[in-house]
Parts: sequence; structure tokens; C-alpha cells
Amino acid sequence: MSKSKQIAEWKEKKFGRMITEEELIKRAHPAWPYLYYTPGDYIKPEVIDRIVEGSIELHTHGAPTAWLEGRSNYYDTAVKCSEAKMRAIVFKDQDTQTCAMAGAVQRSLEALAAEKAKHGEEFKPLQVFGGLVLDKSVGGMNLHAVKKALSFGRCKEIWLPCWDSAHLQEVMGDETKGIRVSDMSGTLTPEMIGLLEILSDYNTNSTGERCCLATCHVSNEEKYDVAKYVKQKGMNVGVVHDHITQELTINTVEEALELIDLGSYVEICSNSVVPWSSMTNWIVAYDYTIEMVKRLVKERGPEHIVLVTDAGLPDYDEVPALRVLIQTLLKNGISEADLNVMCKDAPAALIGKI
Repeated sequence: MSKSKQIAEWKEKKFGRMITEEELIKRAHPAWPYLYYTPGDYIKPEVIDRIVEGSIELHTHGAPTAWLEGRSNYYDTAVKCSEAKMRAIVFKDQDTQTCAMAGAVQRSLEALAAEKAKHGEEFKPLQVFGGLVLDKSVGGMNLHAVKKALSFGRCKEIWLPCWDSAHLQEVMGDETKGIRVSDMSGTLTPEMIGLLEILSDYNTNSTGERCCLATCHVSNEEKYDVAKYVKQKGMNVGVVHDHITQELTINTVEEALELIDLGSYVEICSNSVVPWSSMTNWIVAYDYTIEMVKRLVKERGPEHIVLVTDAGLPDYDEVPALRVLIQTLLKNGISEADLNVMCKDAPAALIGKI
């Protein structure tokens, strides 16, 4: 029997852990768009420009290693992000490490900058980084693969299992498959402990190089087990919890506050706020996401909140996704100063030297 509080609640609650029947009734009101219309303040594009400039994206996708036709490729995304004056980007791929690709794209951007300079055009490349997702395509919790990814350079993030997490597999109906990183009661697996030791050792250097750990699609219980272990052992590992208002990985406000108090960082993701054309059938926890950000900022400050997009799917590109997330939070009362921390300072603390 599952020990997961999330899964137990999903069995009891018809509309997920956070979306209430009252909210759905409100949204089904025949005059809903007009009854609840709140345009908010107009946000000038130049305000969004200022926040985007110098921003660091820790969680986006691309092609050609991805299998979906129509995805923006890594190079084109990097060019557009450079033109938007972003500072850095970390590409994620569930099937392979992206560190080697990041190095190749970086050299291509430098060549483009040199070519443009010949014609008097200014082009400042952002820094392109990669990482590794510990799904079965790379051997799961494969510590050798982690060491190899770190040795490539430009490795800024290691993600725990995604599609192959036991949590996701259980939600999909199969409790016999998938990878766990703890017993969900406080004891980490040997591989998980080994991974933390590798990252802590890597981050303990005099150069400023860092690689963070993302908990990806593991259960909340596993997240807490990892975060508590890191804090108790005083390990030099930055832990970030992916898209905490998406239903699969959703946290209550109280759970998110607990993770922050353990020293972790939490991701607020653009596609939890605004759906894109390929995913219009999602129930998007818009109100919940906005209120989550407001409470976390009010009660703990913005320093452990990271804004990401999870972009790179067809019709869902990085720069527009980031801009609409920033615009939405500004319209809902989050300050430019706090957004700068979430887009720049918090991710920089996780990935170190850029």
C-alpha cells in the first residue's frame, strides 16, 4: 500500500489536492468571464524587459534530441534568449544528458557574435548549460552517468527520475514499476546518498562551480527525505523542487514553506499559470499558483523561489513563456524587485559560476 499522502488524497478528492468544487462552480457560472473580470494594472513591456534582462532559466526543453515535431531547437532558443538579454539557460532532456550539446551551442553563439560584430551588430550570447535526468534511458540512479555529465563541463543540474519515478508510475496505475530514492519514511537509498555525496564534493571548490539537484517527479515524501538529509548532514547541495503547483508534484502552501525552511528552493512554473495550445485540456491551477507565490513571498521572502517555464514544446517557446509568467505575477501584485530575485538571484545561488 502506498505511503504517499498525495496519492491518498487524490483517491478521496474529485478535483485534485488543491482545486476545490467551489472554484469549479465559480468557473462554470454562466456569466463567469464578466462576473469575475479583474483586468488589473497595465504592465508596460519595458518593465518586463528589465526583469527578463539578466534572468536565468533553470528548466526548459528543446530539440533535436526531443521527439516532438515542432519544438524549437536548442540553438534557435539560445539565440532568441540572447536577443532578449537573458543571462543563462539550462536545458533539460528526459532521455539524455544535455551538457555536451550545451558546449556546442555555446561555441556556435560565440561564432555568431563574432560574425555580427564584423557588420557592426551587437550580440551578446547568454551562457548555455545542460544537465542529466536520472531516468531509465541513462540507467536510472546511475552514479557513473552523473560523474560523466559533470566531467563534460557546463553541467548545472541533475534531475531525479521523471517519467520513470515510482511516484508517476503509481499515479499511472502501476505500483510495481519506477524508481524510488527513499523508503518515504526518512531513509534514503544507497544510490541517493551516493548522488548527494558526489554533488556535495563537486560543489565544494574554490572556483564557484556548482551543480544543483532537482527532485523532478518523485513523491513529496521523497522530496522531504532528501531535503532533510541534506540539511541534517550539512551537505553542500542546492535542492530545487520542480513546478510545485502542477498537480503531479503539487505542494500545499504549508508543505512549500516546510521545504523552504529545510533550505530548499521551489519552482513556480509558467505552464501552471497559462496553458499552451498543445495542453489546453489541462486544469491549470491559476488562482492557487498566484496565491501560493504571494504567501511564500510574504512569509519567507523571494530568495528561495525560482521562476521557470518548462518550455520547449510545440507552440510554447522560452521567451514568450517567461514574459507571460512575469507579466501575470506583476499584474497580481508581485513587485519588480521580488521578481528580479526569483529570476536572477535565486537561480544564480543554485548554479554558481556563470
